[in-house]
Amino acid sequence: MNQCPPEIHSYICQLACIDDGRTVHALGLVSKYFHHISRPFLYQSLSLSGSEQLSAIDALLQGTVPHLRLVRHLFLSTHKNDTPASTTPKATDAADSAAILRIITLCAPTLETLSFVSSSPSMGTMAISRLFRTPFPRLRELSISGFYPFPSAPGKLPSLERLHLHGNRNPHGLLQAGGLDEACPSLTHLRVSGLSMATTFALDLQAAFAGDEDSPFPSKLPSRLRHLVIQPAKALPSSEKEAAHRARDDAMVAQLEKLQPPQHVEFTLLPRATMEGAYGVFQRDWVDRLV
Repeated sequence: MNQCPPEIHSYICQLACIDDGRTVHALGLVSKYFHHISRPFLYQSLSLSGSEQLSAIDALLQGTVPHLRLVRHLFLSTHKNDTPASTTPKATDAADSAAILRIITLCAPTLETLSFVSSSPSMGTMAISRLFRTPFPRLRELSISGFYPFPSAPGKLPSLERLHLHGNRNPHGLLQAGGLDEACPSLTHLRVSGLSMATTFALDLQAAFAGDEDSPFPSKLPSRLRHLVIQPAKALPSSEKEAAHRARDDAMVAQLEKLQPPQHVEFTLLPRATMEGAYGVFQRDWVDRLV
C-alpha cells in the first residue's frame, strides 16, 4: 500500500465506500492521509433516519462546496425504525419536510439510487409529489414508501430503470394514460407492494397485459418494462368486523393469481408481506443493491 500513488488509494476508497456511510467515516479516522484521501467520498452514500440526522446533514450539505457534495446513493426516512404511521402531525414535521426537500434538491444532480420512507401521511405525500417533479438526470433506482401520488412529470427521471412503489393500497390509475411511461421512459423493472383490496388495480393489470385499448383511459405497461413484481400487504384480521374487507382482499389475490402477462414481460407475484415494516425492508434492500 505504501508504494501506491494517491490516485490508486483514492480509487480504492471510492469502491470501498459504497455502503451506508460507515466505511468512509472509519477511513477518516485511520490517519490524516486517509482522512484527506477519503474526504471526496464523505457524502457518496448517506443513510439518514429521523429528525436529528435530517437536520444535521441538511446543514452540512448546504455548507459544503459542490465538488465535495457528490452524493450517489441516498436513503431517507422520516423515522428511525418501523414506527407505526400516525395521522397526527408531529411538531417536527414542517422542519423535517423542509430538510428533506433541501437534501433531495442538493443531491439530485448526482444521485444514482434513492430510497425514501415516510410514516407521516400528511408530510409523505407532499414530499413524494415534490420528489417526482425534481430532475434526477442520473437516477437509476428509486424506492418510495408512503402514500404516493403517481409519477407523471415528463423529463424528470430519464435514466430510471428500477422503481419500487409502496404505501398506496390500491393504486388504480397508475398504468393509465401512459403517464408512467412518460415520467420514466427507461423503466425496465417495476415493483408495486403493499396492495390491499386492490381489485380495480388488478383489473388495470389484466387490461394492460391483454393490450385492451377500448377504454377511454386504457391501461398500458411502460414500453421498456421487462419485469413486474407485485406483492400484497399482510393479511387483514379475520374478525367478523373485517369479514367484508377480508373477502375483497382475498378476491384481489385471486385476480392477481390468474393474470397472464405478455410474452416479453416477466411477472412475479410475491407472497403476502410479513409483519416487518417498510423501514427495515427498504433499508436492507437499499444496502443490498449497493453491494
